[in-house]
Amino acid sequence: AGRGGARLGAPDLRSMVLEASFLCIDNSDYMRNGDHAPSRMEAQLDAVNLLSGAKTQSNPENVVGLLSTAGRGVEVQVALTGDVGQVLSLSHGIKIGGNANLSAGIQVAQLSLKHRQNKNQRQRIIVFVGSPVQEEEAALVKLGKKLKKNSVAMDIINFGEEAENAAKLEALLNAVNSDDNSHLVTVPPGPHVLSDILLSSPIVQGEDGAGAAMAGMGGGGGEG
Repeated sequence: AGRGGARLGAPDLRSMVLEASFLCIDNSDYMRNGDHAPSRMEAQLDAVNLLSGAKTQSNPENVVGLLSTAGRGVEVQVALTGDVGQVLSLSHGIKIGGNANLSAGIQVAQLSLKHRQNKNQRQRIIVFVGSPVQEEEAALVKLGKKLKKNSVAMDIINFGEEAENAAKLEALLNAVNSDDNSHLVTVPPGPHVLSDILLSSPIVQGEDGAGAAMAGMGGGGGEG
């Protein structure tokens, strides 16, 4: 546990990972809430900014895509691209409304990843969940197993309704997780900046990055 600080100056081995990532953001009515300053939506967009940049900087051939899970239905906002600027500019035009459809968003993301141009890229879905999960736990487990079978990793950011959603999202994580390639970060309300907690979590740092030990601040909440 004490090695974390010593590793900060070490070369970043994650730069070797070639990956296509699809971000699924929650744009339901719950995103208007101000429990994550300045609102859940704004906090989420800051995190999208952080994750898009981190993914594309770790390897110049990495690509990211973005979809929204609420509104009139699941909508791909940005197809897989290496242009972070496109992700940032288009993400700020997403309108808030309706209820999120988590499983449909995940399925659309998986389909988009399946059709990625570079088949050497590993597939990852990063999903933000900031409103009550409508799906039954069994349906999420079935979906998670399908992703695992198709070699798709998943990172889940549980915020806003984190206590209510914890059990379902942990079940989804356990179904999709293969050799610790997937993560669940639970962000409690309060004086936490969503992107700051992600910055020190395995989602950004990698499985054994220097920040992984600190991720307990954000990730520990889901275990109780």
